[in-house]
Amino acid sequence: MKKKKKNKTNRKTLIVIILMLMFFIGIISFTNYNYSDKILPNIFISGESYSNLTKEEALNKLNDRTKDIRENGLTFLYYSKTYNIPLSELGIILNTETIIERAYNYGHKEDIIENIKDHFKLQTESIHFRIAVKIDEKIMDDYILHNLSHIEDPPKDFRYIYEDDNFIPKEAKSGIVIDRSELKTNISNNITNFQNDIIKLSLVERKPSITSDHNDNALLQANNLIKNKIILKYNSEQWEVQQADFALWIDFGLVENNDLEVKADHLTIEDYLLTIIPQINREPINAQLDFEDERIEMFSLSQEGIALQVEKSREEIDRAIFKKENYSDNPEKEITIEIEMITEKVQPEITTESIDNMGITSLLATGESNFYGSTRNRKHNIAVGAGKFQGILIGPGDLFSFNKVLGNVGPREGYLPELVIKKGETVPEYGGGLCQVSTTTFRGAVLAGLEVTERKNHAYAVKYYAPQGTDATIYPPHPDLQFKNNTPAYILIQTKIEGNKLYFDFYGSDDGRNVQMKGPVTYNWEEDGSMKSVWTQQVFDKNEELLFEKKFYSTYRSPKLYPQKNPLE
Repeated sequence: MKKKKKNKTNRKTLIVIILMLMFFIGIISFTNYNYSDKILPNIFISGESYSNLTKEEALNKLNDRTKDIRENGLTFLYYSKTYNIPLSELGIILNTETIIERAYNYGHKEDIIENIKDHFKLQTESIHFRIAVKIDEKIMDDYILHNLSHIEDPPKDFRYIYEDDNFIPKEAKSGIVIDRSELKTNISNNITNFQNDIIKLSLVERKPSITSDHNDNALLQANNLIKNKIILKYNSEQWEVQQADFALWIDFGLVENNDLEVKADHLTIEDYLLTIIPQINREPINAQLDFEDERIEMFSLSQEGIALQVEKSREEIDRAIFKKENYSDNPEKEITIEIEMITEKVQPEITTESIDNMGITSLLATGESNFYGSTRNRKHNIAVGAGKFQGILIGPGDLFSFNKVLGNVGPREGYLPELVIKKGETVPEYGGGLCQVSTTTFRGAVLAGLEVTERKNHAYAVKYYAPQGTDATIYPPHPDLQFKNNTPAYILIQTKIEGNKLYFDFYGSDDGRNVQMKGPVTYNWEEDGSMKSVWTQQVFDKNEELLFEKKFYSTYRSPKLYPQKNPLE
């Protein structure tokens, strides 16, 4: 009898459990149906509910909450000075997509048992996620080293320095540095709480890693190693490393038994290798073309270049010199260590083989300008600037940027000071006169029927750019002169200066287009020198159908509005 009652009770219990499971599975099914593409109820991120939001909606909400920090960075305070630093420069990454994915996946997993556990938990408590903050410590340390080094006085490890043909010991010294641990905690708290409070920079003492207790036989090793003769070789060239330079290659570090031992100073070795690069490297030479009577002929074949592989050569030096037998065995023995430098071939951009496939067969147009009356500096800058464009190739469909080809403009590039129009004044600056080059380029591109996508006229009419309306001003990075190669083949630019005239020849493939220019027409002349102009480009195909028309409008203000400051003598 008792057994029957027990079985009956067990059946009732089982039925209740099954009914509860069915009820709970029904709730889960209902919830999943209503939240099939949404975050489930009772889910929070950093204190705010993200329930009933799609992944896209949730991501937009989270990005809005972090917008201020992401766009404006964080503010740090040291005494009375503040530093505003973008997140990227500190190596801080906010992966908002990851946290949204985690929130969405809660209860949306592929494993049904895991989903049941998630849903059951959501019935009894809310689930909280915090935005993840990842900090790249190397990037942070690099930023502090280059921008906040005046705050720190880093510790100095025990080391030897080479003076008067001897290694002299320099004792270790404790230092004061920014508390990285506290800094990372404060950054994380600021971001996870969506605050942008000022973070105070605190300093802590840092002990040196290497002290004089570890110097055992390091001095003996260094003195043995410095006796060796080091010769770097490349083909028939060789460089004997002077002892004072070699001594700088020798550094000291702890080994497994906590003793000090010699090792290579990689940065110093690479710095030395940079000094011999000019004697090894050879720039590749592009295949060049010569045009006579609009006929193309090859006159210079391409040549491979040579480049010293600094890092690989340094590794070779490390392997050859810093072997224990060179400083531990036979201390009285002086040996010569010869190391062959590692180079690689550098292919030219334009090879003899490839130039035949570029379709360059004829002269399309020539841009021309006259710089008569220019100063010596201005003529010099025009010649340097024009040289940057000699032999430039523009692929079919490619966008040409004048500023990109021009590159940096300064004394290192060989430019001299000359007048430019800048910020409401006419002032001397390195590279003045380069607009003569951009204007000539613009004229050639227009006459060749190319599609100009960016061009700006000068602030006021300049005599060197007559007729007015055909000029193009540039100032890196903007304004720029840009045009698209809308021809079926490569375009080759060749430049030349004859007397006071600058020429830009545009070579390519003649697809039968016909370019007609109207103007330039000037109007609205005023006594103060202001005026307007329009220059019209019409490009027709070989069937005389209009491909496109482009009007270049120019508005020139009065030169009196741009007074000359600090004139050149």
